[in-house]
Amino acid sequence: MSPLYADYDLDLWMEVPVEWAALPWKGPKQWARQMAEAWWGESEVPPARKEVKELANVLRMCAERFPASYPGFDLYLHLPDPRLMPLPAWVGWLASEGERDETLRAYVTTEDSDLLEEPLVEEFVSPALGAGLRSLRYTRMKGEQTIIAGVRYAFRDASRGVDVLVMVSAPDPRRVLAALPDLDSFAAGVSWERKPVEGE
Repeated sequence: MSPLYADYDLDLWMEVPVEWAALPWKGPKQWARQMAEAWWGESEVPPARKEVKELANVLRMCAERFPASYPGFDLYLHLPDPRLMPLPAWVGWLASEGERDETLRAYVTTEDSDLLEEPLVEEFVSPALGAGLRSLRYTRMKGEQTIIAGVRYAFRDASRGVDVLVMVSAPDPRRVLAALPDLDSFAAGVSWERKPVEGE
């Protein structure tokens, strides 16, 4: 579990446990069922038959598979509508190495032979982490026609000697592009200190 916090919209995002000890759920299956019921319970659209179970199966798969993509990173799912496929976002940090601009650019672009075109890289400012970079990139899965759309954010925290990363990717470019405003808001809410909940 990362020491970073994400201040996110609870109607759009859910955090996926990457460790299950001391949690109220026994594991991914129980967690996924409860979250699926909650998400459909808040939906303005009544679920069709088996839709709650179908979402629970998808969430369970996300909880079982996605943490292994970036060990040590926290995992969140963007799900503004229970009928959509969840969009994973990984949040974590690495010890800083090398010159700042060069390193951050490497994090958001990478020397990836599967890139379909040069990534679009722009400056992105976080209230808590300062100026960083954001990229929009497209890759093709090896041996397939599937196009993966990805958005990456990178920041250097010189005071802690670390680089903070937020990474999103999915085999659905339209889904990723439609979520971009929410992704920007999410990345802007990542910080080292949890914001107090009203009433605390």
